[in-house]
Amino acid sequence: MLKKLHSKHAVSEVIGVILLLGITITLFVILNQYVFHFSLNSSSPTVNLVGTIDKTNDIINIKHNGGDSLEGSLNVLIEIGSSTYQNTSGDLLLDRNADSKWNFGETLQFHSPGPIMNKYIRATVVDPETNTILLSVVLQQGAR
Repeated sequence: MLKKLHSKHAVSEVIGVILLLGITITLFVILNQYVFHFSLNSSSPTVNLVGTIDKTNDIINIKHNGGDSLEGSLNVLIEIGSSTYQNTSGDLLLDRNADSKWNFGETLQFHSPGPIMNKYIRATVVDPETNTILLSVVLQQGAR
């Protein structure tokens, strides 16, 4: 005849489920603390920029056509043919109200060091604070 042996050291099924539920809730609370207290970078500015070329005077214009005012620390890359020129928006800004910000209606002007007729021209404006491209446009197709 076989005897059934009951161990008094085993954990019951109900206590096991309660322990697992407690561990799960604790992990969710810890994860929640990390996720909701994680600081995000500021969002990129909303802006409408338009690039044009003055072929008579060899000038590249980028006009602010609406949106947020922009700081003078934007990176402006102008590619003419095989040459690339890098400036800040503060260096190129025609600041009408002298507030050192690029506001609606104001223009950046880049005076080309040489003729721009029949050359490839690309303008890119980058906000270094949010690491976003605000404008990337090919203004003229041509020889590189």
